[in-house]
Amino acid sequence: MTHPSDNVPTSLTKVPILGSDSILVDHDLWINVVAKDLIQNVKVDKSSDAKFALITDTNIGRLYIPQFVQSFEKATKELGTHDILVTFEIPPGESSKSRDTVGAIHDWMAKERCTKDTIMIALGGGVVGDMIGFVASSYMRGVNVVQVPTTLLSMVDSSVGGKTAIDTPYGKNLVGAFWQPKRIYIDLKFLETLPKREVINGMAEVIKVRSCLKRSTQLLT
Repeated sequence: MTHPSDNVPTSLTKVPILGSDSILVDHDLWINVVAKDLIQNVKVDKSSDAKFALITDTNIGRLYIPQFVQSFEKATKELGTHDILVTFEIPPGESSKSRDTVGAIHDWMAKERCTKDTIMIALGGGVVGDMIGFVASSYMRGVNVVQVPTTLLSMVDSSVGGKTAIDTPYGKNLVGAFWQPKRIYIDLKFLETLPKREVINGMAEVIKVRSCLKRSTQLLT
């Protein structure tokens, strides 16, 4: 039997979650690894073509969608498949993490004839990751999703653990679900363009997580 990560380059750092090497860490994953890995390892039915739905915000989309489209087309040619990539962009910011945006994405996916076998790609920070994870958990009672966090905070927090949520007028993250991603791609190159404030926010979360892990270890021993 082929292990889910057999076709992944051995140079990658792989972190297991729930018995599978779900987290892949390296530099330049977005261009060199993600498209081929999605087709070879994440796609459920290798014998038929699949649809991949990439959702991000307009700030990130203009920077990273064109190069991924090229990477995806190259991968399908090399692997001899006819898989399809469709993309959708939302306005940036917390205001997009709403029921209105979720409904718009649901409608867009239905219009694009996305099925139960569709794989969603959440490219962005915590807002995109939380919301697209929730969309994936609810569209057709659940479709597979992969997380591609683009901020340090989302790399160590929102993309990991399967926590998804959207905001309501009465509070943040009041509607959500636990929906574990099939893959989490940690591309360290994204960190090169982060503003200093974003790096500081992310490092604060790193310290918090490290402290929690240390405390848990002490309690267990």
